[in-house]
Amino acid sequence: MDVTWTDRQDELRRRFTDFGRERVAPDSDRRDREEAFDRGLWQELADTGFWAVPVPKRYGGDGGDLWDHVAAFEGLAHGSRDCGFVLSAAAHAGLQQLLLRYGTEEQKEILLPGLVSGWIGATAATEAAGGSHVSAVTTTARPARDGGYLLSGSKSHITNAPVADLMMIVGRVAGIGPRDITLFLVEKGQPGVEQGEQESLLGLRTSPLGPIGLDDVEISPERVLGGAGSGLDVLYWCLAFDRMIYGVIVSAHLEALLPTAVERITTREAFGAPLSEHQYIQDKVVDMQMTVAASRALSYATAGALARPDDAHRASLLASCVKLLSAEGLVRAGLELVQLFGHLGFESGSGIERHLRDAVAFRIAGGTNEMQKKNIFNQVLRAHSGGAGL
Repeated sequence: MDVTWTDRQDELRRRFTDFGRERVAPDSDRRDREEAFDRGLWQELADTGFWAVPVPKRYGGDGGDLWDHVAAFEGLAHGSRDCGFVLSAAAHAGLQQLLLRYGTEEQKEILLPGLVSGWIGATAATEAAGGSHVSAVTTTARPARDGGYLLSGSKSHITNAPVADLMMIVGRVAGIGPRDITLFLVEKGQPGVEQGEQESLLGLRTSPLGPIGLDDVEISPERVLGGAGSGLDVLYWCLAFDRMIYGVIVSAHLEALLPTAVERITTREAFGAPLSEHQYIQDKVVDMQMTVAASRALSYATAGALARPDDAHRASLLASCVKLLSAEGLVRAGLELVQLFGHLGFESGSGIERHLRDAVAFRIAGGTNEMQKKNIFNQVLRAHSGGAGL
């Protein structure tokens, strides 16, 4: 799918490429070594208007749309050379988009200005026992006397959890029947909310992941997103959005790494010739470019489906396709970058091995690659069993 960007979208891509290159990239290796998330840098990003892009002006935004958001993300990922920081931004974006699409007017008025101006958001579905199986959550809300709920349970490995100001918690409402999955909006500092320490990870070390504990947290009816029992449908849209953004990040990040690979193979010699003259080396760069092009095209197709309210199943299928393709391609690219640089690429702190460490997480985050395959198969089966096709 080809996309003709508007002048505004071209400007957004350039602006946030520059921000990533000038502010995020220069210190990212140190943050990786120290496993540090930079809250000040996050605030700088907010101050540039990044989070205002897709938000209507009446909530403190710039009045843009989903495509404007994609353009801004593409720029940020291209310039930053820091998948951890950008994936933290993706987690925040998922919550922001959920509020824009499913939030009540009151929820938007109260919460969106904070998410635009520097709050950090998180979406919390994963639990220790359930992994990628979001419909198997055990976090449960009991009805309270005031019409609200008391929410108890725990979440694991949640992006932004240690630092989040606003969290969307996936849980169940006791006693309302089989369709009981519900989304709850929980703020930092509420009684009964415990945000755990940042986990030590192999890659994505600049993104804070951790647990969330919930012990009879009081949830008012106004802090239920999308209505009691409707959480699964809302969550599936959020998952498709997340997976689409992952594809955008991979294509832009890997495109920015291609000059590093090209410089290496055109300046390094083996057997009396530049590496670039050997076909087995050319194949590595070709595969990187194929991942860039395919991930970008599938991401754009998914964004188009997400923008249409009657295209949810196609959006889910395309989102899993782009997540699977981009994650596998990024891991291959990380391996090949290390291979192209040889021992230098294998050295800790070289800046090359980090791309491989970060890439491995993409096969797990946002639903494992195995779960993407399961979703793709189920969507194909559903579409073709009735003869309608996709």
